[in-house]
Amino acid sequence: RELLNGFSVTVMYAAFAIPFQLMIGLGLAYLLFQKLKGTTLFRIILFMPYIMPFLATALVFSLIFNHRTDSIINNLVGWVGIPPQKWLLEPLGVGRLIFGEATPTLLQGPSLALVVVILYTIWTYAGYAMVVFLAGLGNISTELYEAARIDGASGWAIFRRITLPLLSPTTFFLSLVAVIGTFQAFTQLWLMRNPAARDTLDTVSIVIFRQITDASPNYGYGSAMAFVLFGVILLLTFVQNRLAERRVFYG
Repeated sequence: RELLNGFSVTVMYAAFAIPFQLMIGLGLAYLLFQKLKGTTLFRIILFMPYIMPFLATALVFSLIFNHRTDSIINNLVGWVGIPPQKWLLEPLGVGRLIFGEATPTLLQGPSLALVVVILYTIWTYAGYAMVVFLAGLGNISTELYEAARIDGASGWAIFRRITLPLLSPTTFFLSLVAVIGTFQAFTQLWLMRNPAARDTLDTVSIVIFRQITDASPNYGYGSAMAFVLFGVILLLTFVQNRLAERRVFYG
C-alpha cells in the first residue's frame, strides 16, 4: 500500500510540476531573449533559486506558506476573501477543499500541502528551464524569422511554426531531466514534509527512505522498492525516447 501511495503522490507531483515549469521557463526565455534593457539582471535573479541550497529556499517557502493566520500567504489570500489555510499541514485535496466533501476521489487532486511543494518546485526549476531554453533560442537562425516576416507570418505563427519545432530537442531534454528529477525527488519534500499532512507528501523516494531508517528497518523491502523505482524511471525514459523519434526535430 505504501509503495502504491508513493507512486500516486509522485505521479501527481510530476504531472503538475513539469508542464508548468517548462511553460513558465519557455515564456521567460522568450521574453528575455528580446533586446530589452535589464534582461541580464532578470536572468540572474530568475536563475538564483536554482543555484541556492534547498535548505535555504525550502525554509523561506515554509515561512511564506505558514499555517498561522498572520502569515504572508494567509494575508494575501485574505484580500480576495479566502479564509486562512493550513497549507503544508493540510492533507485534504484541493478539489475537496474547493467543492466540498461530495467531491469524487479522482477529482480531489493533490493535497494542499503537495500543491505548496509543487509551487516550490516550479519556482526553483523554472529558472533552469529558462536558461536552457535561452540557449536553444540562440541556436535558431534569424534568417528563418526574417523570411517568415517577409511572407507576412504573424508573431504567433512564427512562434508555433518555427520556434516551437526548432526548440523540440531542448524541450525533450528538459522534459526528460524533469521526469527523472521528479521521480527521484527527495530533499525538498523531506524538508517541507510535516506529519500533519499524513502521507500526501510521501513520494516513492521518501517511502524507500523511511523503510530503511525506521526504528525497525526493512532493508530488503527498501532495496526492492528502489529497484522498482529504477525500473519505472527506465521505462519512462524509454517511452520518452520513442516518442522523441517522431516528434523531435533536429534540423
